[in-house]
Amino acid sequence: MCAPRAVAAGAVGSCVPTAEFGCVNGILQSADKEPIAGVKVMLSGAETGETTTADDGTWAFKVADDGKYVVTIPQDVAKRYGFAADHASVEIVKKSFSQQRGVVRFDKAPASGNASKPSGTASDAKRTMPAGANAAAYEPSRSSVTWTRFCQQLYSGIIFGLLLGLMSVGMNLVYGTTGLSSFSHGEQVTLGGLMAYVGTQMLHMAIVPSAIFAVLIGALTGLVQDRLIWGPLRHKRVGTMQQMIVTIGLSMALQYLFQFFFGGDIKSIVKSVPEGIQLGPVSTSAPALICAGIALVTIVGVTVFLYCTRLGRATRAVSDNAALAAASGINVDSVVRIVWTLSCALAALSGVLLGIYLNGIAWNTGVTLLMLMFAAVTLGGLGTANGALVGALVIGIVADLSTLVIPSDMRYASALAILILVLLVRPQGIFGKRNRIG
Repeated sequence: MCAPRAVAAGAVGSCVPTAEFGCVNGILQSADKEPIAGVKVMLSGAETGETTTADDGTWAFKVADDGKYVVTIPQDVAKRYGFAADHASVEIVKKSFSQQRGVVRFDKAPASGNASKPSGTASDAKRTMPAGANAAAYEPSRSSVTWTRFCQQLYSGIIFGLLLGLMSVGMNLVYGTTGLSSFSHGEQVTLGGLMAYVGTQMLHMAIVPSAIFAVLIGALTGLVQDRLIWGPLRHKRVGTMQQMIVTIGLSMALQYLFQFFFGGDIKSIVKSVPEGIQLGPVSTSAPALICAGIALVTIVGVTVFLYCTRLGRATRAVSDNAALAAASGINVDSVVRIVWTLSCALAALSGVLLGIYLNGIAWNTGVTLLMLMFAAVTLGGLGTANGALVGALVIGIVADLSTLVIPSDMRYASALAILILVLLVRPQGIFGKRNRIG
Protein backbone atom coordinates (compact mmCIF):
# COMPACT_ATOMS: atom_id res chain seq x y z
CA MET A 1 0.00 0.00 0.00
CA CYS A 2 1.29 3.43 -0.90
CA ALA A 3 1.33 6.44 1.34
CA PRO A 4 -0.24 9.71 0.21
CA ARG A 5 2.09 11.40 -2.26
CA ALA A 6 3.20 14.90 -3.23
CA VAL A 7 3.59 16.02 -6.82
CA ALA A 8 5.26 18.93 -8.58
CA ALA A 9 4.04 22.46 -7.97
CA GLY A 10 3.44 23.10 -11.63
CA ALA A 11 1.00 20.18 -11.74
CA VAL A 12 -1.04 20.87 -8.62
CA GLY A 13 -3.36 23.55 -7.35
CA SER A 14 -3.25 27.00 -8.91
CA CYS A 15 0.13 28.22 -7.66
CA VAL A 16 2.90 28.83 -10.20
CA PRO A 17 6.19 29.81 -8.50
CA THR A 18 7.73 33.08 -9.65
CA ALA A 19 10.64 35.25 -8.54
CA GLU A 20 8.22 37.01 -6.16
CA PHE A 21 6.38 34.06 -4.65
CA GLY A 22 7.13 30.51 -3.61
CA CYS A 23 4.59 27.69 -3.38
CA VAL A 24 3.70 25.29 -0.60
CA ASN A 25 1.60 22.61 -2.21
CA GLY A 26 0.80 18.93 -2.47
CA ILE A 27 -1.81 16.32 -3.26
CA LEU A 28 -3.82 14.38 -0.69
CA GLN A 29 -4.38 10.74 -1.64
CA SER A 30 -5.58 7.64 0.10
CA ALA A 31 -3.49 4.49 0.39
CA ASP A 32 -5.08 3.32 -2.88
CA LYS A 33 -3.98 6.54 -4.60
CA GLU A 34 -7.53 7.86 -4.67
CA PRO A 35 -7.73 11.66 -4.32
CA ILE A 36 -9.23 12.98 -1.10
CA ALA A 37 -11.38 15.99 -1.99
CA GLY A 38 -13.00 18.62 0.22
CA VAL A 39 -10.51 18.39 3.08
CA LYS A 40 -9.56 21.59 4.89
CA VAL A 41 -5.80 22.29 4.72
CA MET A 42 -4.32 24.94 7.02
CA LEU A 43 -0.97 26.73 6.70
CA SER A 44 0.90 28.30 9.61
CA GLY A 45 4.34 29.80 10.03
CA ALA A 46 5.75 32.96 8.44
CA GLU A 47 2.35 33.31 6.74
CA THR A 48 -1.01 31.70 7.44
CA GLY A 49 -3.77 30.51 5.18
CA GLU A 50 -6.53 28.01 4.67
CA THR A 51 -7.74 26.14 1.62
CA THR A 52 -9.66 23.01 0.62
CA THR A 53 -8.41 20.14 -1.48
CA ALA A 54 -9.76 20.08 -5.03
CA ASP A 55 -11.55 17.16 -6.70
CA ASP A 56 -8.18 15.68 -7.65
CA GLY A 57 -6.85 16.10 -4.10
CA THR A 58 -4.55 19.00 -4.91
CA TRP A 59 -4.00 22.05 -2.73
CA ALA A 60 -1.60 24.99 -2.86
CA PHE A 61 -0.56 28.11 -0.99
CA LYS A 62 1.35 31.07 -2.43
CA VAL A 63 3.91 32.52 0.02
CA ALA A 64 6.17 35.57 -0.16
CA ASP A 65 8.32 35.11 2.96
CA ASP A 66 10.96 32.48 3.55
CA GLY A 67 10.89 30.36 6.68
CA LYS A 68 9.41 27.17 8.08
CA TYR A 69 5.77 26.40 7.34
CA VAL A 70 3.50 23.81 8.93
CA VAL A 71 0.65 22.26 6.96
CA THR A 72 -2.18 20.73 9.00
CA ILE A 73 -5.22 18.61 8.14
CA PRO A 74 -8.08 17.65 10.51
CA GLN A 75 -7.21 14.91 13.01
CA ASP A 76 -10.22 12.81 12.08
CA VAL A 77 -9.10 12.77 8.43
CA ALA A 78 -5.58 11.74 9.45
CA LYS A 79 -6.94 8.87 11.57
CA ARG A 80 -9.48 7.78 8.96
CA TYR A 81 -6.85 7.38 6.25
CA GLY A 82 -4.11 6.06 8.53
CA PHE A 83 -1.68 8.97 8.31
CA ALA A 84 1.22 9.07 10.77
CA ALA A 85 0.37 12.65 11.80
CA ASP A 86 -2.10 15.39 11.02
CA HIS A 87 0.63 17.91 10.24
CA ALA A 88 3.83 18.20 8.22
CA SER A 89 6.47 20.90 7.95
CA VAL A 90 8.42 22.31 5.04
CA GLU A 91 11.03 25.05 4.77
CA ILE A 92 11.14 27.64 1.98
CA VAL A 93 14.47 29.42 1.48
CA LYS A 94 14.21 32.23 -1.04
CA LYS A 95 17.18 32.84 -3.30
CA SER A 96 17.74 35.49 -5.92
CA PHE A 97 15.54 34.73 -8.92
CA SER A 98 15.04 31.07 -7.96
CA GLN A 99 11.73 29.29 -8.27
CA GLN A 100 10.92 28.06 -4.76
CA ARG A 101 8.38 25.35 -4.09
CA GLY A 102 7.73 23.38 -0.93
CA VAL A 103 6.14 20.01 -1.69
CA VAL A 104 4.52 18.32 1.30
CA ARG A 105 3.54 14.71 1.82
CA PHE A 106 1.72 12.98 4.67
CA ASP A 107 3.17 9.53 5.34
CA LYS A 108 1.17 6.45 6.22
CA ALA A 109 1.38 5.39 9.84
CA PRO A 110 3.73 2.39 10.29
CA ALA A 111 2.26 -1.00 10.97
CA SER A 112 2.53 -2.18 14.55
CA GLY A 113 6.11 -3.30 15.31
CA ASN A 114 7.45 -2.18 11.93
CA ALA A 115 9.59 0.86 11.22
CA SER A 116 8.18 3.47 8.89
CA LYS A 117 9.75 3.53 5.45
CA PRO A 118 9.23 5.65 2.35
CA SER A 119 6.49 4.41 0.09
CA GLY A 120 6.56 3.73 -3.62
CA THR A 121 9.42 2.66 -5.82
CA ALA A 122 12.95 4.00 -5.61
CA SER A 123 12.28 6.44 -8.43
CA ASP A 124 9.14 7.65 -6.69
CA ALA A 125 11.15 8.34 -3.55
CA LYS A 126 13.43 10.63 -5.54
CA ARG A 127 10.54 12.59 -6.95
CA THR A 128 8.75 13.11 -3.63
CA MET A 129 9.96 14.82 -0.48
CA PRO A 130 9.05 13.65 3.03
CA ALA A 131 7.62 16.28 5.34
CA GLY A 132 10.36 18.04 7.26
CA ALA A 133 13.03 17.43 4.63
CA ASN A 134 14.55 20.25 2.61
CA ALA A 135 11.63 20.44 0.24
CA ALA A 136 12.80 23.75 -1.18
CA ALA A 137 15.47 21.81 -3.05
CA TYR A 138 12.83 19.70 -4.76
CA GLU A 139 13.14 19.70 -8.53
CA PRO A 140 10.05 18.91 -10.59
CA SER A 141 10.06 16.71 -13.61
CA ARG A 142 10.98 18.77 -16.64
CA SER A 143 9.00 16.50 -18.93
CA SER A 144 5.75 18.29 -18.06
CA VAL A 145 6.35 21.50 -20.02
CA THR A 146 3.01 23.24 -20.40
CA TRP A 147 1.95 26.38 -22.25
CA THR A 148 1.19 28.06 -18.91
CA ARG A 149 4.63 27.28 -17.55
CA PHE A 150 6.30 28.46 -20.77
CA CYS A 151 4.44 31.78 -20.68
CA GLN A 152 5.23 32.23 -16.99
CA GLN A 153 8.94 31.65 -17.54
CA LEU A 154 8.99 33.93 -20.59
CA TYR A 155 7.29 36.68 -18.60
CA SER A 156 9.71 36.22 -15.68
CA GLY A 157 12.62 36.38 -18.12
CA ILE A 158 11.40 39.68 -19.58
CA ILE A 159 10.95 41.23 -16.12
CA PHE A 160 14.37 39.96 -15.05
CA GLY A 161 15.90 41.25 -18.29
CA LEU A 162 14.50 44.75 -17.81
CA LEU A 163 15.81 44.95 -14.25
CA LEU A 164 19.16 43.52 -15.32
CA GLY A 165 19.30 46.08 -18.12
CA LEU A 166 18.82 48.92 -15.64
CA MET A 167 21.57 47.47 -13.46
CA SER A 168 23.91 47.21 -16.45
CA VAL A 169 23.37 50.53 -18.23
CA GLY A 170 25.34 52.52 -15.66
CA MET A 171 28.21 50.05 -15.79
CA ASN A 172 28.24 50.42 -19.57
CA LEU A 173 28.37 54.23 -19.34
CA VAL A 174 31.38 54.07 -17.01
CA TYR A 175 33.15 51.65 -19.34
CA GLY A 176 32.38 53.82 -22.36
CA THR A 177 33.86 57.00 -20.86
CA THR A 178 36.76 55.55 -18.83
CA GLY A 179 37.44 52.07 -20.23
CA LEU A 180 37.07 50.71 -16.68
CA SER A 181 35.10 47.55 -15.88
CA SER A 182 33.85 48.21 -12.34
CA PHE A 183 33.60 45.10 -10.18
CA SER A 184 32.05 47.18 -7.39
CA HIS A 185 28.97 48.04 -9.46
CA GLY A 186 27.02 45.15 -7.94
CA GLU A 187 27.47 46.65 -4.48
CA GLN A 188 25.88 49.88 -5.72
CA VAL A 189 22.82 47.79 -6.60
CA THR A 190 22.84 46.25 -3.13
CA LEU A 191 23.27 49.69 -1.55
CA GLY A 192 20.14 50.97 -3.27
CA GLY A 193 18.04 48.09 -2.00
CA LEU A 194 19.39 48.35 1.54
CA MET A 195 18.84 52.12 1.66
CA ALA A 196 15.24 51.59 0.56
CA TYR A 197 14.93 49.07 3.41
CA VAL A 198 16.30 51.69 5.81
CA GLY A 199 13.77 54.19 4.51
CA THR A 200 10.70 51.97 4.81
CA GLN A 201 11.50 49.86 7.88
CA MET A 202 13.78 52.09 10.00
CA LEU A 203 12.76 55.63 9.07
CA HIS A 204 9.13 54.56 8.44
CA MET A 205 8.84 56.45 5.16
CA ALA A 206 6.55 55.50 2.30
CA ILE A 207 8.02 53.49 -0.55
CA VAL A 208 8.33 56.42 -3.00
CA PRO A 209 10.25 58.73 -0.62
CA SER A 210 12.38 55.73 0.39
CA ALA A 211 13.21 55.04 -3.26
CA ILE A 212 14.16 58.69 -3.82
CA PHE A 213 16.29 58.58 -0.66
CA ALA A 214 18.07 55.44 -1.92
CA VAL A 215 18.75 56.95 -5.36
CA LEU A 216 20.15 60.13 -3.81
CA ILE A 217 22.44 58.10 -1.55
CA GLY A 218 23.58 56.10 -4.58
CA ALA A 219 24.29 59.26 -6.58
CA LEU A 220 26.20 60.74 -3.65
CA THR A 221 28.41 57.65 -3.35
CA GLY A 222 29.19 57.87 -7.07
CA LEU A 223 30.21 61.52 -6.72
CA VAL A 224 32.34 60.82 -3.63
CA GLN A 225 34.01 57.81 -5.25
CA ASP A 226 35.07 59.83 -8.27
CA ARG A 227 36.36 62.73 -6.16
CA LEU A 228 38.29 60.57 -3.70
CA ILE A 229 39.31 57.52 -5.74
CA TRP A 230 38.82 57.52 -9.50
CA GLY A 231 39.63 61.18 -10.17
CA PRO A 232 43.01 61.10 -8.38
CA LEU A 233 43.86 57.76 -10.03
CA ARG A 234 43.10 59.23 -13.46
CA HIS A 235 45.24 62.30 -12.77
CA LYS A 236 48.13 60.04 -11.75
CA ARG A 237 47.61 58.12 -15.02
CA VAL A 238 47.06 54.82 -13.22
CA GLY A 239 46.21 52.12 -15.77
CA THR A 240 42.74 50.65 -16.12
CA MET A 241 43.99 47.23 -15.00
CA GLN A 242 45.20 48.66 -11.69
CA GLN A 243 41.95 50.61 -11.31
CA MET A 244 39.99 47.42 -11.94
CA ILE A 245 41.87 45.73 -9.09
CA VAL A 246 40.86 48.67 -6.88
CA THR A 247 37.20 48.05 -7.80
CA ILE A 248 37.58 44.41 -6.73
CA GLY A 249 38.93 45.50 -3.34
CA LEU A 250 36.17 48.08 -2.99
CA SER A 251 33.59 45.42 -3.81
CA MET A 252 34.86 43.09 -1.09
CA ALA A 253 35.04 45.90 1.47
CA LEU A 254 31.46 47.01 0.76
CA GLN A 255 30.15 43.44 0.96
CA TYR A 256 31.57 42.96 4.45
CA LEU A 257 30.34 46.39 5.53
CA PHE A 258 26.82 45.49 4.38
CA GLN A 259 26.98 42.18 6.20
CA PHE A 260 28.32 43.84 9.37
CA PHE A 261 25.63 46.53 9.53
CA PHE A 262 22.63 44.64 8.11
CA GLY A 263 23.38 41.00 8.91
CA GLY A 264 23.27 38.00 6.63
CA ASP A 265 19.50 37.57 6.30
CA ILE A 266 17.20 38.93 3.61
CA LYS A 267 15.72 42.36 4.27
CA SER A 268 12.18 43.00 3.02
CA ILE A 269 11.60 46.52 1.72
CA VAL A 270 7.82 46.09 1.82
CA LYS A 271 6.30 43.77 4.42
CA SER A 272 2.85 43.42 2.88
CA VAL A 273 2.13 40.71 0.32
CA PRO A 274 0.75 42.19 -2.93
CA GLU A 275 -2.43 40.88 -4.51
CA GLY A 276 -1.85 38.53 -7.40
CA ILE A 277 -2.93 39.45 -10.92
CA GLN A 278 -3.77 36.89 -13.60
CA LEU A 279 -2.93 38.02 -17.15
CA GLY A 280 -4.04 35.10 -19.26
CA PRO A 281 -1.70 32.21 -18.40
CA VAL A 282 0.69 34.49 -16.49
CA SER A 283 0.54 35.12 -12.73
CA THR A 284 2.03 38.44 -11.63
CA SER A 285 1.44 41.38 -9.32
CA ALA A 286 1.08 45.13 -9.61
CA PRO A 287 4.53 45.85 -8.06
CA ALA A 288 6.21 43.58 -10.61
CA LEU A 289 4.56 45.41 -13.52
CA ILE A 290 5.36 48.81 -12.01
CA CYS A 291 9.01 47.87 -11.44
CA ALA A 292 9.37 46.64 -15.01
CA GLY A 293 7.71 49.79 -16.35
CA ILE A 294 9.99 52.07 -14.32
CA ALA A 295 13.07 50.16 -15.50
CA LEU A 296 12.03 50.43 -19.16
CA VAL A 297 11.14 54.13 -18.93
CA THR A 298 14.43 54.89 -17.16
CA ILE A 299 16.52 53.12 -19.80
CA VAL A 300 14.64 54.95 -22.57
CA GLY A 301 15.24 58.19 -20.66
CA VAL A 302 18.98 57.51 -20.52
CA THR A 303 19.00 56.89 -24.27
CA VAL A 304 17.16 60.18 -24.90
CA PHE A 305 19.62 61.94 -22.59
CA LEU A 306 22.61 60.58 -24.53
CA TYR A 307 21.28 61.48 -27.98
CA CYS A 308 19.16 64.60 -27.42
CA THR A 309 20.96 66.71 -24.82
CA ARG A 310 24.17 68.70 -24.93
CA LEU A 311 25.63 66.85 -21.94
CA GLY A 312 24.64 63.53 -23.47
CA ARG A 313 26.39 64.37 -26.72
CA ALA A 314 29.46 65.42 -24.73
CA THR A 315 29.35 62.06 -22.95
CA ARG A 316 29.28 60.23 -26.27
CA ALA A 317 32.14 62.38 -27.54
CA VAL A 318 34.27 61.47 -24.52
CA SER A 319 33.34 57.82 -25.03
CA ASP A 320 34.44 57.94 -28.69
CA ASN A 321 37.70 59.86 -28.19
CA ALA A 322 38.51 61.55 -24.89
CA ALA A 323 41.58 63.37 -26.22
CA LEU A 324 39.71 64.81 -29.20
CA ALA A 325 36.80 65.78 -26.93
CA ALA A 326 39.19 67.64 -24.62
CA ALA A 327 40.79 69.40 -27.59
CA SER A 328 37.35 70.59 -28.71
CA GLY A 329 36.70 72.25 -25.34
CA ILE A 330 34.80 69.54 -23.45
CA ASN A 331 35.70 69.23 -19.76
CA VAL A 332 36.39 65.49 -19.72
CA ASP A 333 36.79 65.30 -15.93
CA SER A 334 33.39 66.90 -15.35
CA VAL A 335 31.73 64.56 -17.83
CA VAL A 336 33.29 61.48 -16.23
CA ARG A 337 32.26 62.68 -12.76
CA ILE A 338 28.67 63.12 -13.92
CA VAL A 339 28.76 59.66 -15.50
CA TRP A 340 29.95 58.09 -12.23
CA THR A 341 27.20 59.91 -10.34
CA LEU A 342 24.54 58.87 -12.85
CA SER A 343 25.82 55.29 -12.98
CA CYS A 344 25.60 54.81 -9.21
CA ALA A 345 22.17 56.49 -9.08
CA LEU A 346 20.85 54.09 -11.75
CA ALA A 347 22.36 51.14 -9.90
CA ALA A 348 20.67 52.25 -6.68
CA LEU A 349 17.33 52.58 -8.45
CA SER A 350 17.70 49.10 -9.89
CA GLY A 351 18.45 47.80 -6.38
CA VAL A 352 15.23 49.34 -5.08
CA LEU A 353 13.18 47.82 -7.90
CA LEU A 354 14.91 44.47 -7.51
CA GLY A 355 14.23 44.44 -3.77
CA ILE A 356 10.55 45.19 -4.34
CA TYR A 357 10.27 42.60 -7.11
CA LEU A 358 11.98 39.87 -5.09
CA ASN A 359 10.39 41.03 -1.84
CA GLY A 360 13.83 41.25 -0.27
CA ILE A 361 17.46 42.27 -0.62
CA ALA A 362 20.56 40.71 0.95
CA TRP A 363 24.13 41.87 1.53
CA ASN A 364 25.41 39.79 -1.41
CA THR A 365 22.60 40.30 -3.92
CA GLY A 366 24.67 42.54 -6.18
CA VAL A 367 27.73 40.33 -6.38
CA THR A 368 25.61 37.29 -7.28
CA LEU A 369 24.33 39.19 -10.33
CA LEU A 370 27.63 40.84 -11.29
CA MET A 371 28.65 38.28 -13.91
CA LEU A 372 25.22 38.56 -15.53
CA MET A 373 25.69 42.34 -15.76
CA PHE A 374 29.05 41.83 -17.45
CA ALA A 375 27.44 39.29 -19.77
CA ALA A 376 24.64 41.72 -20.65
CA VAL A 377 26.94 44.63 -21.52
CA THR A 378 29.34 42.39 -23.44
CA LEU A 379 26.57 40.72 -25.39
CA GLY A 380 24.85 44.00 -26.21
CA GLY A 381 28.05 45.87 -27.00
CA LEU A 382 30.48 47.53 -24.59
CA GLY A 383 29.89 51.25 -24.13
CA THR A 384 26.36 51.34 -25.57
CA ALA A 385 23.21 52.04 -23.52
CA ASN A 386 20.89 50.24 -25.95
CA GLY A 387 23.22 47.27 -25.98
CA ALA A 388 22.90 46.83 -22.23
CA LEU A 389 19.10 46.58 -22.50
CA VAL A 390 19.08 44.16 -25.44
CA GLY A 391 21.84 42.02 -23.95
CA ALA A 392 20.06 41.90 -20.59
CA LEU A 393 16.76 40.87 -22.20
CA VAL A 394 18.50 38.05 -24.07
CA ILE A 395 20.23 36.89 -20.88
CA GLY A 396 17.02 37.07 -18.82
CA ILE A 397 14.79 35.27 -21.30
CA VAL A 398 17.30 32.52 -22.08
CA ALA A 399 18.05 31.97 -18.38
CA ASP A 400 14.39 31.60 -17.39
CA LEU A 401 13.27 29.56 -20.38
CA SER A 402 16.18 27.18 -19.95
CA THR A 403 14.68 26.00 -16.64
CA LEU A 404 12.01 24.23 -18.67
CA VAL A 405 14.57 21.62 -19.71
CA ILE A 406 17.52 21.92 -17.32
CA PRO A 407 17.84 22.28 -13.52
CA SER A 408 17.28 25.82 -12.27
CA ASP A 409 20.77 25.86 -10.72
CA MET A 410 22.18 25.80 -14.27
CA ARG A 411 19.99 28.59 -15.63
CA TYR A 412 22.73 31.22 -15.75
CA ALA A 413 25.17 28.79 -17.36
CA SER A 414 22.84 28.54 -20.35
CA ALA A 415 22.74 32.33 -20.68
CA LEU A 416 26.53 32.55 -20.57
CA ALA A 417 26.72 29.82 -23.22
CA ILE A 418 24.57 32.00 -25.49
CA LEU A 419 26.98 34.87 -24.80
CA ILE A 420 29.93 32.78 -25.98
CA LEU A 421 28.12 31.69 -29.15
CA VAL A 422 27.13 35.26 -30.07
CA LEU A 423 30.63 36.60 -29.47
CA LEU A 424 32.10 33.88 -31.69
CA VAL A 425 29.96 35.22 -34.54
CA ARG A 426 30.03 38.92 -33.61
CA PRO A 427 32.94 39.69 -31.24
CA GLN A 428 31.95 43.35 -30.75
CA GLY A 429 28.50 42.42 -29.46
CA ILE A 430 25.10 43.16 -30.94
CA PHE A 431 25.40 46.97 -31.02
CA GLY A 432 29.16 47.34 -30.63
CA LYS A 433 31.41 48.77 -33.33
CA ARG A 434 34.19 46.69 -34.83
CA ASN A 435 37.59 48.11 -33.94
CA ARG A 436 40.17 48.66 -36.63
CA ILE A 437 43.46 46.86 -36.10
CA GLY A 438 46.62 48.23 -37.67
